[in-house]
Amino acid sequence: MQAILYVGHGSRVKAGNDELLAFVEKAKNEHPQISIQECCFLELAEPTIEEGVQACVKQGATKIAVVPLLLLTAMHAKVDIPEAIDKMKEKYPEVRFSYGRPIGIESTVVTIVKDRLRAAGFDFSNERPKYEERKPISILLVGRGSSDPDQTSDLMKIARLVWEYTPVDEVDVCFLAATRPNVEEGLVRMNRLPNHTVYVVPYLLFTGVLMKELKEQLDEWSKQTDKQFILCDYLGFDDQLVSVLGRRVQEVLEERVQVNCDTCNFRVQPSAIVGSSK
Repeated sequence: MQAILYVGHGSRVKAGNDELLAFVEKAKNEHPQISIQECCFLELAEPTIEEGVQACVKQGATKIAVVPLLLLTAMHAKVDIPEAIDKMKEKYPEVRFSYGRPIGIESTVVTIVKDRLRAAGFDFSNERPKYEERKPISILLVGRGSSDPDQTSDLMKIARLVWEYTPVDEVDVCFLAATRPNVEEGLVRMNRLPNHTVYVVPYLLFTGVLMKELKEQLDEWSKQTDKQFILCDYLGFDDQLVSVLGRRVQEVLEERVQVNCDTCNFRVQPSAIVGSSK
């Protein structure tokens, strides 16, 4: 019997975990023919991956499609979750596991970024802007950060797509941890530009202490400079992502997952990375 196991990152803030669980409830409707659908967390919250697998097996699952609920591909998607799956293969040798990929670079995500900008007060049309229509406005995307170059370069690609479809003359990125430029360096770069208005978009799935810290940091920069730093809402588990996750699940079920490993150092590590199990 087929099962789907959604794996979220997990947060110390309960509201963040509740957001993920509510989102998964909506996503389950994309595959109503599959009766066994569970959700678990990689870290910081429960149920754990082991508990999620156990819940599936208890309901009679003989095949489990594991789908990471992550924005971009990095160490968690390439190593941490596959290692956890490998342990479950040893514990449940009679169960066949398959593994999917994160949301990644999607036009839907660019649309959500545009929605967050509009909600923060930036009014612009849906038409792709001509160069002469661009305004002296900057956008700074704030990613969680990773030591994996695939993850950071993917955010750079998304930044370019945001530039292509919003009438601004500058879109840049910075990261909360693990790589550079960090947030402070990103704000310094924004401050060097002549643009007076800077929209800051947290490229994050769930709320947490990072949002509060970022708000305080931007308020301080607005006071100390002649610029206006406007904090947009984080991406969150937007309803528009439900169909994207549905496609990710279908890829696993049909065993046609394509993983981005252009510069990956881990392509020969855990066997779960390449898809099907024993």
